Amino acid sequence: MISAKDIRSRARELGVLETTIERDYAQNWLLKHLASIEMALKGGTGIRKAYIKNYRFSDDLDFTMLKKMDSFELNNLIRTAVLGAKEESGINFDEKVSIEENINGFVATVYFRILRSAGNPIKIKLDMTAPEKEEVLLPLKARVIIHPYPDDFHARIQAYSLEEMMAEKIRAIFERTRPRDLYDVWRIHNEIDKRKVLDILYKKCQAKDVKMDVRSLEGRRGDFANAWTNSLRHQFKTLPDFDTVFGEVKQQIAEFL
Repeated sequence: MISAKDIRSRARELGVLETTIERDYAQNWLLKHLASIEMALKGGTGIRKAYIKNYRFSDDLDFTMLKKMDSFELNNLIRTAVLGAKEESGINFDEKVSIEENINGFVATVYFRILRSAGNPIKIKLDMTAPEKEEVLLPLKARVIIHPYPDDFHARIQAYSLEEMMAEKIRAIFERTRPRDLYDVWRIHNEIDKRKVLDILYKKCQAKDVKMDVRSLEGRRGDFANAWTNSLRHQFKTLPDFDTVFGEVKQQIAEFL
């Protein structure tokens, strides 16, 4: 396990809270041991952990399950991963895992401590979409987990392609008002094969009955703007300008319509 000095110096260097670094570090060790479960990493954490070094931080781990499992089986698999991560890394993971079923699949919560021995532990949420709720449309990739920390760590995990993450992020912009979706589309726009995104985007939207209308985004501009700073400031040293991001994202999405 890395030292308290390493955590504090990295937090200062990146201009984020120490808990943000603790969570990012613990996520990697947990991911190493979750990798044997039949599910694929996706979302903002998937981009940071599997594709782009120094990408924005992300609090949760998002997956699509690749086979049907009940809560009992999934809980046992996650608990085994937690125990393995605890033993190998030395991180004080709580061995008790809570899991709940929802309309899209399952949500599990894992707690841990590194710097603080008192007070509330730090939480990592695992959001797992059931296979019947989300079809994976592009080939998955076995990716090296990006680990910007000085301890000995080597692992791979099965992840969405960057193009499938992009398609789901575009869809998400029309489903909900979360600034991180705007940022992700803006940031990875030039990192992807746009033809592959276009090949699957409409099918992704049809599966959730989502209609893409760039004009409708302007009516939600205020909602995105109001949530921008509070939602993202803990993930960046310098938060990108909202007006710039919003304007460019509208143009970027229009390319796919």
